[in-house]
Amino acid sequence: MPTQFNSMLIKEKIPIKNLILELDENDDILSSIAQGLRENKIKEAKLVDINGFVIKGIVNCMEGAKYKRIDIKDIEIMRASGNFKMGGEDMWGNLNVFTAGRKPISGTLLKGSAKQGLKITLNFIEK
Repeated sequence: MPTQFNSMLIKEKIPIKNLILELDENDDILSSIAQGLRENKIKEAKLVDINGFVIKGIVNCMEGAKYKRIDIKDIEIMRASGNFKMGGEDMWGNLNVFTAGRKPISGTLLKGSAKQGLKITLNFIEK
């Protein structure tokens, strides 16, 4: 077992930056995130905010002990979270959403088309 450890104290703040994506009518949400990361040469990002509506999409969720796939249409996304990584030209990660409405849905967005003006805010560390 080594008796000596090398360590370093970093006193400067880590530069966390934001990437804000504003989508047009019928833009694919997940493809737009991947394109934004690719164009800005970002390898890893965390989704911190979303504001807007989804025209149509598919959400996977759990209802009790059952796994469900729910089609959504013209619904507001209240909150979202997710982590994304770029591996070559492919994006890995998931987008967890919580919808507004009389019966809210909480689950993973598999596919979705944005309504005009949907805004997505991603955080990333600049290297």
